[in-house]
Amino acid sequence: MEPESWAFPDVIEHARKISPNNSEGKPFNQFGLVYSSEEVASLKLSILSATELQKYADIVTHAYPDAVAKQLPEQCHNLPVEQLNETAVAGIAYISINATNSTTRKWATECLSAIQCNFAKIGR
Repeated sequence: MEPESWAFPDVIEHARKISPNNSEGKPFNQFGLVYSSEEVASLKLSILSATELQKYADIVTHAYPDAVAKQLPEQCHNLPVEQLNETAVAGIAYISINATNSTTRKWATECLSAIQCNFAKIGR
């Protein structure tokens, strides 16, 4: 599935119809998040499993994992992790578990692994 529009806030409202709660069953707030910036900033991204990370993904990723995956780069091993936010990493984790396309899930699993290795190198 693709959202009717990628424009904000429309995409959040369309996603809310499909996925009003995160993978833990907690409701998304008006910005499409469950956890505060402070909470996600404290995550140790290099060691959390995909299952643990997925709960921090945003509402759009929960509603449209395959469509969101199309927006991401083909290669992840050279991504500058200092510029990645925690919600984006959580989104890749969510896609690795919940995308309907098996190739997309495999790509996200490999991408998450590469990103986590790079985070481990910088102690994050």
